[in-house]
Amino acid sequence: MLRHKKYFFMMLCVLCFLLSACNATHNDDTSSHKKEIKVALSAEVNPPYLYTTKNNEFIGLDMEYMKLLEKKLPQYDFKYEVGEEESNLVGIGAGKFDMGINWFFKTPEREKQFLYQDEPYSYALPLLVVNRDNNDIHHLDDLPGKNITPMAPSGGLYSILSEYNKNHTDKIQVNTIQEPSNGDNLKMVSQQRRDAMLLNWNTYKAIQSQVKEDVKIGGIVKKEPLHIVYNKKHQQLHDDIDQATIELKKEGKLQALSKKYFDINVFEDLDDINKKKSQLEVHR
Repeated sequence: MLRHKKYFFMMLCVLCFLLSACNATHNDDTSSHKKEIKVALSAEVNPPYLYTTKNNEFIGLDMEYMKLLEKKLPQYDFKYEVGEEESNLVGIGAGKFDMGINWFFKTPEREKQFLYQDEPYSYALPLLVVNRDNNDIHHLDDLPGKNITPMAPSGGLYSILSEYNKNHTDKIQVNTIQEPSNGDNLKMVSQQRRDAMLLNWNTYKAIQSQVKEDVKIGGIVKKEPLHIVYNKKHQQLHDDIDQATIELKKEGKLQALSKKYFDINVFEDLDDINKKKSQLEVHR
């Protein structure tokens, strides 16, 4: 009987050792077999979303968001590569990159080619810039019959006005030009040669901080969701990042990033954001 007990005890020890070894091997496999994800970053810096330090290291809201995702999704190994925006999009479509982040807006054309993030990680703030003496232009509804500055016939801002004109009887007159100068456009509004200019807050802040034209924010016209863009084969990656983004919002971490880079919480209602538009103003 004693021999049987010793034999049973020895077998139990061996079994425990084997199970421990299997678990260790499994854990090693999990840590060493992360799925590599190639992420396209734009070489064109765009504060506060993406810009570089003196040592050419990428920082900004987009990169802090990606670092939060890295912690939430340890099964992925995110590798970052830099290129021009349009070539990055071509690369995502061709499978050279798995995804790209660069404060992308949704456009009907791009939705045919790419898989878009469903849960926005932040919002751009398209706004109307008017002359400092103008108190009549605050919303897109105020633009029909007005003279606005020319814009490029592609991209998110043009899509906003095109969508408005599709859904309203009174149309906004849109003049297009291939490569408009934001500086020249601000000057036209400052000199009252045009009534308003539509552009994003971050662009306005960057330019007005330098030129100090006689302009102000008339109103923020919408919250434009920002999305990661994926190659269409990456539905699982898309779903995992969406779930992680939902969790980060519940934890208040994305709201904290917004306050850090915008001084306001862009996840609030548009009416509440407009009440705080003075906090977005570039003071002369």
